[in-house]
Formats: sequence, structure tokens, C-alpha cells
Amino acid sequence: MTYKCIGVATAMLAAALLPAAASADATMGTLVYNFTYSVAQNVTARDAANNVEGVTPLGTLSGGSNGMSHYGGSLTDRGTMTVNVVKRQPDGGLVVMISEQGENIHRTPPAECVVYGNTNVICDPNKTVYTEEYTLLRFLAGNFVDPAQLDSNKHWQIVQDVNNDHMTANYVIDSNNNGNMQIAEVRTIKQTGGGRLETDVNTKIGYDFNRTVPLSIDEYAQQYSDAGIKGSQRTIYQTTLSLVSDSVAKQ
Repeated sequence: MTYKCIGVATAMLAAALLPAAASADATMGTLVYNFTYSVAQNVTARDAANNVEGVTPLGTLSGGSNGMSHYGGSLTDRGTMTVNVVKRQPDGGLVVMISEQGENIHRTPPAECVVYGNTNVICDPNKTVYTEEYTLLRFLAGNFVDPAQLDSNKHWQIVQDVNNDHMTANYVIDSNNNGNMQIAEVRTIKQTGGGRLETDVNTKIGYDFNRTVPLSIDEYAQQYSDAGIKGSQRTIYQTTLSLVSDSVAKQ
């Protein structure tokens, strides 16, 4: 099964754009999250260039095959993610090393990434960073919640055009109990080039504004691609994360 990473507001840039990697013992602290992840994919594909007409398959009453076939598959995993916070950059970016220890398939060594308050993420293109890791990375920058950006309804919006993708994300603070916030995200990413590729994301974020870290994330995303007569593909991603350890807060 192949699928495009979602929850990324910007394309990966060249490794040269990343700051020099810091040693693991120079971190500001470590965050550890439990995660669950699942993806289910359904594909409708045309097996022939043209409709097959005038053929009555065995067992059918009438009509013929249109050359379409249906395929499906799924993948699930659970485990832990470890984020070593390296430093904060002058431009507001947070440099981190993220790794994943899944029980089944998803296991990755540390990869260096820079995350920003506008949910942009830049990771070393020579390292593997899974979709569910991007789900966490998007909300790690300290200025993800910026009171100066809120309107009277405790809402803010991010709109970006990156390469051939147009992204619109809306955030609303549903509740705030002394800095413990519940935030709702509705994000849509649409391909602006040829063909149709759209990703719709709904996320519930438990966020500690005082520590500037997500406490929990529950993300449901649907991605749909339409190749016209050639077929279509629908993929559903579900990711949950919960913070279980935070040594950054002790410093």
C-alpha cells in the first residue's frame, strides 16, 4: 500500500536547509507519547483502457463488465514516539529529533525536524518520518497558539499554497481551563494541478498552553483522489497520541 503523507503544510526541503544536527546529550528535554495508528484504503481501478461491451459474464442476468476492479487494504500499529527537543531558533522554529517505536511495522531512528507555529514542518529528506509523526510535529512549536492571532470567537486560520497544494486550516479553542485547552482543527488540502487529490482532516487537540505542548491528539483524515475514467482511491487515516512523559517541563 502506498499513500501520501498528510498533515504536512509544507513539502520537505533539502537537508542543507536544516541546522547542523545537535548531539543527543545536548537536548532541552524529552517528550514521550503513546500512539495508535490505522490506515484503510479502497481503490477502484480500470483494468482495461476501454469498457468491455457485448460480454455477459457467467452468473449475471444482463449487461457486461466495465473493466473496473476494486481493491482494499489496511495497516495498524501502536507504540511510542520520542521527541528530543534540541533548541529554539531565532525565527521561532523548534528543532527536534523524533523517533518512533511501533509494535508492528513503524519503527524509525531519530530524524531531525524543524517545526513552526504555523504548523509547517521541515524534516531531513534522507530519513523516514511517518504520517503519524507529522501529526504530532505540526503542533510542537511553542507559538502554535498565539493569543495575538485569535478573533473574538477564539478562532484563527492558516492558509498556505505550497507547490501544487492549497491548504486551509481553521482552529477554535473550545474550552480553556487555566491554560488546559481543548482545540478543534478542520483542515483541507487540495491539489491545484492536474487531477484531483483532496485531504480533509478533523482533529481534537488537548493542549497545555502553559507548557506549550500537546497533551493529546485525536486525528481523523480522509484522502480522496480521482483519476477520472482510470479510477479513484479513498484512504482513511486515524491517529491518536497521548503524552506520557515530559522532562522539558522539569527544566
